[in-house]
Amino acid sequence: MLGVYLSGDQEALREIIDPSAEIYGAPGLINSGTYFGYDGFQEWIREWEEAWDSVDYDLQEMVQVGDSIVVVPAHIVGRGAGSGVETDSLFGWLFEFRNGRATRFHAYVSPDEALEAAKRLTESG
Repeated sequence: MLGVYLSGDQEALREIIDPSAEIYGAPGLINSGTYFGYDGFQEWIREWEEAWDSVDYDLQEMVQVGDSIVVVPAHIVGRGAGSGVETDSLFGWLFEFRNGRATRFHAYVSPDEALEAAKRLTESG
């Protein structure tokens, strides 16, 4: 999903995101809250991108959790819009895929938080 987003192919992105997909930003993120579907993802990502003057992503090796969930540690280096504050952080991104479509994208302030959330999801469902 992330590769499709970064490629800029909006039609492919619309196809991969399930209409009822849950997009979630954990407390502590600049765009915390819950959004749904392709339009929700677009709103979430717009808020994320507006917060940065510049941002670079280095995705680490993904961790499979259960049959349908992966957690990707995301090393992000950026400079805040307006403030100019530099950040160098490791976030945790959780993706769930079912039938070839993304049904969940959650962003957490650390990979450990994303892994804990993934474990809870696999235990509950």
